[in-house]
This record gives sequence, C-alpha cells and structure tokens, in this order.
Amino acid sequence: RDFADDLDMEAPGVELPDSYTGSDADLIAPDEAVDDGLVKGPNIGDVPLKDPLDSHLDGPALLTMGDNITTDHIIPATQDILMYRSNVPKLSEFTLSRVDDTFADRALEADGGFLVAGENYGQGSSREHAALCPMYLGVEGVLARSFARIHRANLFNFGLLPLTIDEETYDRIGRGDGIEIVDDVRGAVTGGQETVTVRVNDDWEATAHLDASERERSILAAGGKLSHAKARATDGTDATPADD
Repeated sequence: RDFADDLDMEAPGVELPDSYTGSDADLIAPDEAVDDGLVKGPNIGDVPLKDPLDSHLDGPALLTMGDNITTDHIIPATQDILMYRSNVPKLSEFTLSRVDDTFADRALEADGGFLVAGENYGQGSSREHAALCPMYLGVEGVLARSFARIHRANLFNFGLLPLTIDEETYDRIGRGDGIEIVDDVRGAVTGGQETVTVRVNDDWEATAHLDASERERSILAAGGKLSHAKARATDGTDATPADD
C-alpha cells in the first residue's frame, strides 16, 4: 500500500466515463417483470449471516489443538465432502472431523464456544469455509498462539474473534474449560483496545491480544463482511475505513 510513496511516484489512474455505449439487440425482455426469487438447486443453500458482535462472550473450549492446524484439518478437501461446499449446513457437519469427529455435534449443542490452537492456526489453502463453517456451528472466536495470515483475514470476514495468547495460557486451557471474555467485547473491538482479559473456569485470568486494523474491527463488530455490507446498504453509512 505504500509502494508509490516509497518510490516517490504517483500510481496511474483510470477516468471512468459517465455512461457506456452498448447494444441490447440480443436481449429479449419479458412483457412483465417477474420477481420469483433466485432459482436454486436442492444442494445450494443461503450463505448464513452472523449477528453483530455481542458485548459479552463466553462458552466452553470446544476443542484444543496443536500447531500448524491447516484448513484441510478444519474442512477436509475430499470429494465426498467438498461436493457440499454450496450447502453450508451439510458441509458444517464435517468441520474438524479429522481432528475430532464429535466436534460438530458438540458445537451445536453448546450453542457457542471457542477453539484453542497453537502456532500458525489455519495454514494452507485459503478456503473460506474453514471460517464459515465454525461460525455456522456457533463458534465465537479462536484463541491461538499465532494465525496464518489468510485464515486470520477470513476469521474477521465471518465475524469470529481471533485472539492471540501466550504459551503459558495455551498450555493451561483444556477441552471443556469455561472461557469468558471479561471485557465489554464490542466496546473493546470498536474502541481500538489491543488486549482483553480471558477468564477460565472462573478460576484464573490471562491476557489475550487483538491485533486488528480499523477496517477489520469495523467488519468484526458488524458480524462479518457480508453483515457489514448489508448494514451499510441498509442504513447508508460511510464506506469501510481503509487499512493503515
């Protein structure tokens, strides 16, 4: 983003015309407008939207994982599974099944919770379903030692809170432990707060870091990129802030 400034040059621009010429000779319009909705096949579902970020988040540690968990671990890329990529409820049944085949059922039953992982969580393919499907199952956020860059962006895009924790905190959290974000989460995100306090089992507390740009915070607060775009289209708010 700073390339032009570093080289003391101005990036080329394109001036768009006010109107475009074209021909509608090959278009046959119906006599009357028809609004019957979008026709979809039986295996194509709607893309789920997440509600705006709550001020209070708590839930169990649904799963604790090691280092280098890939997007293939999260959503396996086999033919029998990816055939459901346009059917999120069905595809979500396979979420993290290669790590724990009980995960999807437990996540739905818990109705909220967190994932805990080591270094480089979400490495590999940029598969957006690796964030979309956990969101659909009710996952509120991921506590990890570090995140792979593209998957981290996808967590923001689908409204999941990505928090970085230190090694001691990671080692102490076990599957099933109760996790609560002590702070006003929405206020922390929108207010630019860089750390939040995590309480585990009402017994001990630790600091987690939220490294996010203004734009990422705006998207996260809205519940993800689609929810953010929908809100902007509905209430006419200004464009999303640019990244620093």
